[in-house]
Amino acid sequence: MVDLSAQAERTIRECIIRGKFGFGEKLSDRALAATLGISRTPVREALASLAREGLVVIRPQSGTFVMVLDEASVRALCEMRTVLELGALRLLADHPERLAIAVSKQIATGALAVEAKDIEQAERMDSEFHQALVHAAENPLLTQAYQAISHKLDAIRHRLPPDLERMRRAVEQHRRIVDLTVTGRIDEANAELVAHLKIVQQLAVPIVGSEAQGTAASRRARGAA
Repeated sequence: MVDLSAQAERTIRECIIRGKFGFGEKLSDRALAATLGISRTPVREALASLAREGLVVIRPQSGTFVMVLDEASVRALCEMRTVLELGALRLLADHPERLAIAVSKQIATGALAVEAKDIEQAERMDSEFHQALVHAAENPLLTQAYQAISHKLDAIRHRLPPDLERMRRAVEQHRRIVDLTVTGRIDEANAELVAHLKIVQQLAVPIVGSEAQGTAASRRARGAA
């Protein structure tokens, strides 16, 4: 039997991550149900689940809205991501072979995607590299904490302008992080990882901040109407 609630949850989540639903946008369960061709009950269940993930906010008597990420929240997310990934890398210092095995597919596939000028695939492999790095540490609490912010990180990533050269550099940075870890140069690996993640933060803060300002301006305009 098809789980309509789970199906709706995946679809709505993907729309939020990819920016089809903008930050702060009001979501109608009636409209979503009509679009998805299902009843409102599984849509409401899906929205409740997404609220637990922090991707939507349910306001009694007002409605359901897509989360809003402003400059401060983007910085906080990126800082949290850096702390978690550095923690994973330090745990992997004693098991470098685990890291090398865990991310080999993502690095190889990412390199092929760059050569094929497939930016979407390259970006996907970039995201999967970082998830694989954290999973390779084999610390359930670390993985759980990373999963809690992963969808918001994906939403940030999808708002960055496509840049093939940035993806090419990302693949090379991924290789260096692994090579430095495998050869026991963990401090250098940590520094490389921090520099790599800092690039995303520097790009994302003004872009996401601009979208958040647009959302606020739109709300003020609606309120004045």
